[in-house]
Amino acid sequence: MAFQLLAACLIGVWLGKWLDGRMGNERPLFAVFLTIFFMLGTLYSIYRQLLRD
Repeated sequence: MAFQLLAACLIGVWLGKWLDGRMGNERPLFAVFLTIFFMLGTLYSIYRQLLRD
């Protein structure tokens, strides 16, 4: 479970930084929002896994 959260955080940051670079944003807007989005999705997935067990 910890690795899922770590992977979601890293993917969100990496993808967000890439999008910010492509769009020319000075502030890391995509990095922040995508990191939060991926982490919330992963937390929901972990929650559903725990309910099944």
